[in-house]
Amino acid sequence: MSIRTNYERWYAEEGYYWGTEPGRSLDELIGLCPPAPGKRALDIGCGEGKDAVYMAQKGYTVSAFDLTENGIRKTLALAADRGVTVDAWVDDINTFETKDMFDIVWSTGTVQYLFEENKAEFFRKLGRITAPDGIVFINVFVDKPFLPLPPDWDIEEKMWRPGELFTYLPDWKVERIDEVIFEDRSGGIPHHHCMDTIICRKVAY
Repeated sequence: MSIRTNYERWYAEEGYYWGTEPGRSLDELIGLCPPAPGKRALDIGCGEGKDAVYMAQKGYTVSAFDLTENGIRKTLALAADRGVTVDAWVDDINTFETKDMFDIVWSTGTVQYLFEENKAEFFRKLGRITAPDGIVFINVFVDKPFLPLPPDWDIEEKMWRPGELFTYLPDWKVERIDEVIFEDRSGGIPHHHCMDTIICRKVAY
């Protein structure tokens, strides 16, 4: 097992590091692209699978990947426990490939693992794999000089510049765009993050 991220160790522990409740914005995303037969969703950086499994419970055909073997193991276990199927595998956001098309592409807390030289190609790839009228949700941690580095900041994570995320996918329809500072207690130590979020739709024209 290659330890490129602290989460490999953290996910090896009992219980779920992030819990098993879905992300706070996931219902908003589902409302913009309601489930229907044949609708497909991709979770990029699925962690231990809570969001991927929730989308499968809602009726999507779900694919998901994460860099951590323990995260994928827990994703498959959670899916089995909830009585749904998730196609989950180990992969790297920097190099992943897929020939499938997706109606929802969801990535939370993962895009900061992109190497600088891979950013532009990653967003071109999203354009190729998102179905017409499909929705992409991405958030990323951004650097603010008045906020200290979070205590559980990972080995390969890299802060983005404020507003940098919003320069990608310029021809898509923006459904929501924002920047927020919030308190987090991951790792057991209260701390603050600044996060930029974009939800956008691939409009056929």
